[in-house]
Amino acid sequence: MHIILDFFQYIINIGVSVMMPIIITVLGLIFGNKLSSSFKSGLTVGLGFVGLNAITALMIDAISPVTRALVKQYNFQLTATDMGWGVGASLAWGTEVVPFVFLTIIATNVIMILFNWTKTMDVDIWNFWEPMAIASALYLTTRNLFIALLSAVINMAIIFKIADWTQKDVDEVLGLEGISFPHLQSTGWALIGYPLNWILDRIPGIKNISWTPEKVQNKLGIFGEPMFMGLFIGGGLAAVARMPVATVLQTAVKIAASLVLIPKMVALLMDGLTLISESAQEWMQKRFPGRQLYIGLDSALGIGHPYVLTTGLLMIPFALVLAFILPGNKVLPLADLTALPYFMIFAILPSKGNLFRGLISGILFTIIILYCASYAAPIVTQLAVQVGYHLPKGSTQVTSLAVGAQWYTWIIYWILGKFAALF
Repeated sequence: MHIILDFFQYIINIGVSVMMPIIITVLGLIFGNKLSSSFKSGLTVGLGFVGLNAITALMIDAISPVTRALVKQYNFQLTATDMGWGVGASLAWGTEVVPFVFLTIIATNVIMILFNWTKTMDVDIWNFWEPMAIASALYLTTRNLFIALLSAVINMAIIFKIADWTQKDVDEVLGLEGISFPHLQSTGWALIGYPLNWILDRIPGIKNISWTPEKVQNKLGIFGEPMFMGLFIGGGLAAVARMPVATVLQTAVKIAASLVLIPKMVALLMDGLTLISESAQEWMQKRFPGRQLYIGLDSALGIGHPYVLTTGLLMIPFALVLAFILPGNKVLPLADLTALPYFMIFAILPSKGNLFRGLISGILFTIIILYCASYAAPIVTQLAVQVGYHLPKGSTQVTSLAVGAQWYTWIIYWILGKFAALF
């Protein structure tokens, strides 16, 4: 078992920028492309991920000291520390059920494609940690492998269907043709984002407020452009955190750069995916006339929309205030505050890019995330102790906003846990 776990850990440690070229090259060959064109596509995708990760790291490096300063300046005291999605992923990939869950997810996807139950071919293996986290938690609490694997089947079957359903807007609003997001922490919010948008469409006054990129830029001129929005948001957050003037200016420029450069890296990545997407459709048409196939990828591509990133950044102070005032919340948001843009994609997509509605949806999402992360805290803490993770000083529990963001999986966890208790 340790050998198998080490193998999966090795795959994860290689990283997306190395593994994606290999995966895309193999897919290109399967779909009938030449080795040279397949490898070029794969390498272009890899370079796109390198660029995307580099700019995202720049943004995180700029905003992380600001989030820590906000927590310190305003003396937030809560018992469950947000350890971040990275630690959560390490915990999920480090448990004994990993090989079984991994194969179950792949089998679920293949079977659903063969029976035309989904159009999404999920190659985003790094984010398999999300259903693995729930499966590991269920196995920890029930010691029932079947229940743990069943959770992975249900959670991923749901997300594959949502990914299919939302692909049209991923294409139309984000410009990602042939791409879908089978990502629990991002796409799961479509189940709330679209109904909420429908409600907002029927509220007098609110339904007429439209802050789309075109309208904002028309009203604000150059100050409505992404670079200036990033400048003001980055600098504003740093100023509220009472950072030194030099840090305020540096943060402002780095966040402005992020809003400008991330879409360019996504565009480069999409250049590499175009050939694979087109050849996948041709391959499907020859063998299954009338059917489509989407490439399921990390929702990191979704933060290329300036309002997705803007909403996520604006949610940082909201998350801290909400954590302090919400009754029953135990979570001190920290490490995953910088991951909030990933959770806000479907705050923006349902309204086709309306920032005003995105902020309303984002606040509701953040409230749910905090409560789900609070619910998950005892379970995540048990998993952390099991794999030898040391709790931060002053914390009685650990959790993460990321595990809270995969909200409906905790409903599945609760239902299956109750079911297992009957036997």
